Amino acid sequence: MLNEVRWIGLEPEVGHAFSLCRVREAGTPDEWYDLLGVVRVPVDRQVPDKLRDGLLPWALATLAAGGYGFGRYHAGYSTLDEDGEPDKALASEDINWSGSGVLVPVEKPAEIDSRLG
Repeated sequence: MLNEVRWIGLEPEVGHAFSLCRVREAGTPDEWYDLLGVVRVPVDRQVPDKLRDGLLPWALATLAAGGYGFGRYHAGYSTLDEDGEPDKALASEDINWSGSGVLVPVEKPAEIDSRLG
């Protein structure tokens, strides 16, 4: 109605975070993710993709500083649900970690031959 004032509630701000999981039983049908930690990150609304670019460097620094052992890890950039847990995935990285650095997959001879021939 005219002259009627209504307050429109603002939607709650959605939190964003980086998370790190250790992949257990990697490569098997029983594969599962053990959540190691979640770090809330501020979002620059004008440059939201900046966080995607920071995911892998953050994950590698966290693995190196935390003394994490050999294994497969999964880093994610996501929104947070109302309980502060990762919700909607926005980006992710799978990392094969030696305990001190990233393991680089070795190319199979057939892959090398196909590029050379």
